Amino acid sequence: MNHSQFFSMIRKGLPGSTFVLHGEEEYVKAQALSMIERSIPEDLRPFNYAVMKQPTVKELSDCCETLPLFADKRYVICNELGEEPSKYKEIIISHPEETVLVIAFKGVLPKNNSVLKLASSMGNEVLFEKLTANECAKWAIKHANEAGVMLHPDTAQLFVRTVGEDMANLVSETDKLIAFVGEGNTVTKQDISVCIRASLDLKVYNMLDMFIFGKPADGIRALHSIMDEGEEAIGLASFLVNRFKVMLSARRGIDAGRGRREVVASMEGSSFANDRAYESAKRFTQDELLNLISRLSDTAFMRISGTMKDDKYLEMVLMETKWRQDPIQ
Repeated sequence: MNHSQFFSMIRKGLPGSTFVLHGEEEYVKAQALSMIERSIPEDLRPFNYAVMKQPTVKELSDCCETLPLFADKRYVICNELGEEPSKYKEIIISHPEETVLVIAFKGVLPKNNSVLKLASSMGNEVLFEKLTANECAKWAIKHANEAGVMLHPDTAQLFVRTVGEDMANLVSETDKLIAFVGEGNTVTKQDISVCIRASLDLKVYNMLDMFIFGKPADGIRALHSIMDEGEEAIGLASFLVNRFKVMLSARRGIDAGRGRREVVASMEGSSFANDRAYESAKRFTQDELLNLISRLSDTAFMRISGTMKDDKYLEMVLMETKWRQDPIQ
């Protein structure tokens, strides 16, 4: 069966049997296990819900033999197995009918796996395949609607095309979109563009923090990670130039003796980005920021002229920059 059919079974109440969960979609798999836990009254979970990780045959057998208390069913969640799969055959087919045994595996199991073959013969194999773009869009719409935010189908499709179909990332980006738009509002295509850029804002500031707080190796790894996700060095350098210009504006306000609230309010962009810019600006002089802006602006020229690869040049500029861990007094 697929994940939708399994969710339907959970809602109706799983029968006393053994279910084997496997497949690439780990987030939805985790959601299914969470839904099983939530289906049990909280005050009864200590007696009727157990989670095991790579148990031995004896450990799993003993756990499955424990009868439920004040309930008809007891649920045993088993993450992977600790011994050869074929050794668990007796438990899978003959544990008490009051026990619901759910064995969850990471990734896709080979077809010749003995546990999988047993579950399949019982009609209890649950395959969690990667969600399609349409399924991801429907999930985003439902998630947004539950938070009081309207997300229309065509906008949802654009959103999924923008952030991709990896569910863990989609969940994170949908939550950011909901927070950005706010309850009672409707998501627009412009909101998606701005929100995704805000996500890049966060990644860049997190990267800069690594340099500022004395972890240049982590900063370089973060830089490479951002570029591995599709950001070209030229585009990232341009983005950094704009960020350092915002920081320069903040630095000028600080040097003029203006308060934090006044400085941040006078800056263009989101309050989140401006707050981060203000904090970072404390660690640079105006001349240092002007020099950084000038050097980063040369990234495109380095590539066009063939003087240096743009990614190598960007890395060099960041490595040669004087990063202060403490604010300038």
